[in-house]
Amino acid sequence: MQSKIAALLLCLAVVPLTGYAEGNSNWLEADSMTGSWGGVRDSMEEQGVTAEFVYTGESVRNFSGGAFNRAGSTYQDNLDLMLTVDSEKLGMWSGGTLFVHGLRTNGGDPSAMLIGDLQTASNIEAPNQFIVHQAWYEQQFMDGQLAILAGLHDLNSDFYASEYGGLFLNSSFGIGPDVSGNVATSLFPKAALGVRIKIQPAEGFYLQGAVYDGDPSTRKMNTTEGKMFIAEAGVSVADGSYKVGYWQHTANITTASGAVYRSDYGLYGVVDQPLLELQNGSKIGAFMQYGWVPASRNDSVTAYVGGGVHVQGLMPSRADDELGLAIARASTHLSAETTLEFTYHAVLTPWLALQPSFQLIDNPGGDAAIRTAKVGLLRFEVSL
Repeated sequence: MQSKIAALLLCLAVVPLTGYAEGNSNWLEADSMTGSWGGVRDSMEEQGVTAEFVYTGESVRNFSGGAFNRAGSTYQDNLDLMLTVDSEKLGMWSGGTLFVHGLRTNGGDPSAMLIGDLQTASNIEAPNQFIVHQAWYEQQFMDGQLAILAGLHDLNSDFYASEYGGLFLNSSFGIGPDVSGNVATSLFPKAALGVRIKIQPAEGFYLQGAVYDGDPSTRKMNTTEGKMFIAEAGVSVADGSYKVGYWQHTANITTASGAVYRSDYGLYGVVDQPLLELQNGSKIGAFMQYGWVPASRNDSVTAYVGGGVHVQGLMPSRADDELGLAIARASTHLSAETTLEFTYHAVLTPWLALQPSFQLIDNPGGDAAIRTAKVGLLRFEVSL
């Protein structure tokens, strides 16, 4: 069934390429490269059906250092095929949203084959696959104060997420390695079945909780895989956001020392804080992440802290461009891997963006004996 849905989504992405022939003189100013498909796309959106197709390509170069102590390059890419259906616009009931996300990933595994880092330098690194990554339905009640979602759902789309951190290419700025590096859970590149409940009792405040299948790689409800439980509370004040969360994975753990535990758990916090808005329109903000886990239960990452500075519209003529400098430190039982990333996201047209990134990775893999890796990435993103 999943392969059939993925094939359908691919067909939906290929057919619109006829948008090139629309003869639209404002092609470069369109929201997507293939345009409105002769008005079909606009008509679909008016009826509550939105189709989004995004191709992301990335070249990764390890200039020196790393676990293999050699230079090397590779290329990887993603194709995201997304379909969103609004039940109210479709003439049905209000408050309903259906979302299906087909994902094709392909690449050379730069962290595994070139760098040997713990935190994964590129957040699109994934095995070769073509799957339905997400497929969920959400129903809102009481004017959005209560929302219930069920299906294949990426945990990080709602939990442990930083708005400013989303600019960066290193995986740790998406979700801390205290979670992603220690337990199997519902994340890119393969989401798991889950149920999420979100409550917003007052403006600027929310509570949410979810339970996911314990191992998305199998997509089977197996008791030995356990379950992933997560809860988060968030507050928004003066455009800033502050989040705290707790998670528990119920699968049995056997550590390298032979100790056996019946579960793993951890705490985390995320802060996104605007700092300045300059006269030229530039906006400067900062973010911080912190993740704690019991070191005795985790052989990989024992603690995590990250943060950085985000600048939007550095130049008046480039209001949508983003610039960032961030640092991520993942502690292990041996040492700590520390990554410094500098990146610039340039919006060339509404449907085309280019993003170079340079990362210095100290103690790759948390091993102080390994030379610092110097890694460059060049990513481009096309909305089809």
